[in-house]
Amino acid sequence: MRNFKLTIEYDGSGFSGWQVQPGRRTVQGKLYRALGEIAAGDVKIVGAGRTDTGVHAAGQVASAALETDMSTGVMMKALRSKLPPDVVVRSVEEVPLSFNARYDARSRRYHYIFIDRPSALWRNYYHEVPKGLDADGIDAMREQLWTLRGEHDFAAFAASGSSVKTTICIILRAEIIENRPLVTLSITADRFLYNMMRSIAGTVLRAGTGGNVSIADLLASGDRSAAGPTLSPGALYLMEIKY
Repeated sequence: MRNFKLTIEYDGSGFSGWQVQPGRRTVQGKLYRALGEIAAGDVKIVGAGRTDTGVHAAGQVASAALETDMSTGVMMKALRSKLPPDVVVRSVEEVPLSFNARYDARSRRYHYIFIDRPSALWRNYYHEVPKGLDADGIDAMREQLWTLRGEHDFAAFAASGSSVKTTICIILRAEIIENRPLVTLSITADRFLYNMMRSIAGTVLRAGTGGNVSIADLLASGDRSAAGPTLSPGALYLMEIKY
């Protein structure tokens, strides 16, 4: 038995998320099928992040334990030939059997990407802001992001009804990256709650478009109903996992 660290890129548009679900097309399911064709026995795949339906990844990481004599280079070529075109394995590294892509991760970085004009081509991959984002709006977004940094209770940004042991997260970095017409919300944290990134994006966008928003008050209250909307998944990208 050997263990491999896979770095994976995928277009989430055609998937019901990362995690295997009966009767659904998922990224993990496609990986199980591909690895099952090259492994001698059972395969165990653990993903670093369970992206939802429609969410994309540029740097998802999975650990895959399996029996094989293949080199990492041959395995990568084999996987690329067996996976559908909307999933690409970017790299394969052999790692100790103890490595777990989910539990060994130190941080995760997500991008939520706005496009500040109407778009026929990119409306399924970026979140349209038809009236645009001016300098004052960007400043308002950055001001709210400062409040997110550090350790906080993010109950106000968790999906309603979700059950987790704790809603405490540590935001390591939060910034706005401008590359017009794209405006990217980039957040790095030790962990993310279900729908947390998309609800933060909705709240920060509300601030950037003239809404009355105080993330400090939201964090203190834990009131999900007072935060911004949970924005669409198609503009969300899992960019990087660090170990």
